[in-house]
Amino acid sequence: MQKDFESYLQYIEANRSRLPETVYEFASDVERYDLRSPHSLHDAWLSSLKVKENRRAERPFEPNTSIELVLLGPMHDREIVLKYTGVKSYRIEGKQNSYSWADTFHGDISGHQVSVGDGGDVVHEIEYVSGAVIVITCNDFGFSENQCTHDN
Repeated sequence: MQKDFESYLQYIEANRSRLPETVYEFASDVERYDLRSPHSLHDAWLSSLKVKENRRAERPFEPNTSIELVLLGPMHDREIVLKYTGVKSYRIEGKQNSYSWADTFHGDISGHQVSVGDGGDVVHEIEYVSGAVIVITCNDFGFSENQCTHDN
């Protein structure tokens, strides 16, 4: 992770031309990091992680891997959905949170950053308070939010 947030934003701006537009939009949006923002990944919890080997019947030996992360937002009022395409590699390292059983393995994001990897790939690193990590290297990723509704 970058030393400080200002250096990180400078890095993102310096690499803007190397990032897909949707990734740049996400990585440069300060609300994705602001501790008071409902759009932040900080303090969000993992709800689901889906890895797909997308295969076509006519070319089954050439899969296109994608990953979808669904996070419960930090204020528990929305789902933040991250869809990674053209996945080159991923690493998921789980570690139980010794501070809070309710946070489980992936219950509280402490930080995340986007960077440009070898060969120009996009790398998204997500770290959890527990010490768990998710690192995805891909061609591109998109994001969306779904407002949660609470029935009374």
